Amino acid sequence: MELNLLQKIAASQFEKTGAVKKLPISNKNNGNSDVYKIPLDLLYYNDLNGRIATSFKQYIADNGEITPEPGDSQYNQVFQDLVYKSDEQALQETLASIKNKTQQEPGIVLKDGRIIDGNRRFTALRMYQQEDNIPKFFEAVVLDLSVQTDEKKIKELELEIQLGTEARVEYSPIERIFDRYNTIELKKQMTVEEYRNAAQLSKKTEVERDLNRAKLIIEFIKIVSPGGNPIDKFYLANELKLDGPIEEIDKALSDLKSKNKKLIEKAALVNLVISKTINFEKAPNLQMRDLKKNIITDSSNSDRLVNIYLDDDRLDDVMDAFEASPIKSANDLKVVVEQPSLRKTLEKLNESTTSLINRNKSATKRTAGLNSLQKFRDSLLQFTEDDFKTLNQDEYDDAIDCLQDIQKILFDLKKELKV
Repeated sequence: MELNLLQKIAASQFEKTGAVKKLPISNKNNGNSDVYKIPLDLLYYNDLNGRIATSFKQYIADNGEITPEPGDSQYNQVFQDLVYKSDEQALQETLASIKNKTQQEPGIVLKDGRIIDGNRRFTALRMYQQEDNIPKFFEAVVLDLSVQTDEKKIKELELEIQLGTEARVEYSPIERIFDRYNTIELKKQMTVEEYRNAAQLSKKTEVERDLNRAKLIIEFIKIVSPGGNPIDKFYLANELKLDGPIEEIDKALSDLKSKNKKLIEKAALVNLVISKTINFEKAPNLQMRDLKKNIITDSSNSDRLVNIYLDDDRLDDVMDAFEASPIKSANDLKVVVEQPSLRKTLEKLNESTTSLINRNKSATKRTAGLNSLQKFRDSLLQFTEDDFKTLNQDEYDDAIDCLQDIQKILFDLKKELKV
């Protein structure tokens, strides 16, 4: 029979702590629920938790599926290690706090023992119990919810408690991107607006931006690790620290209007491979920023970039190399790139791309004065008489003085240029 903590509460098998916890979801107690001391061996980690979802997928990729089980199970030990490695310092601080002051903030669990809030506290208590062999208790409220029937409500709760008063471990950028994509696009538990409301974000564009970045990460994974479901390999984005570079590529592509947009995207992602393996002159995110500023946002240069990558079937050569040796880890990426034929292709691409960037930088520097003058002219064209009608006399006099200063500066400049 499936474990039901609520039945044990009804049978007075758990001790009340005397505390109550206000939940960010409505219930019959107006949000206030009693806190109970629950033995650790009745609890288990939430495999749907957004903070360590990609790490768990990496474990599955390496070791196969594992069944959620409470107590001193392999499942709980695997998650204990993942939570600990996600932020060792924060975990040690929580452990020290529990040893000195006991558990300060109650957690939240479902009636079957699944922990929805309190992974770090549960981990610290498990480590403490393993250390001194004295049974410990997790202080928590128990919700009459089930993953099978209430998954959306549970997800809303997980998002809402991120705004609690206790200092919490924030999602890493990659985990945040994955969670939003997984919740909205894959599981379709929420719409963009519903996710925004649950997470109390000011704009839905914050969510939409992460959905776009998730798609870019998926396209990158398809390049370096083709075959299988790229979602199951999202952990590669964490290992390779893709959040900064992907942000720059996303910014560059967001407003791009080009018939070659998909090819430009693929070229940028291959260039990201280059920045991670053979070009160490700048951090990858700065290299992607250079690519964005000097090539992608310039229509003529972006077309040249496409031609560079299509020349001599270079893009196909890159794709074929990873097709033959799909990566499973960040270290694999370096190993595959060291294949002589692939490295030679990437070096040629890097050389041509760098040359194009430098050429654009030189042109920009050379025409800096002209560009500034044109921007100044365009800004002046925006003014009309109506812009000055609401000025008081002192402000109007300042405006006249400013115009006279501009007139003098232009007179002197024209004289120097012999106009």
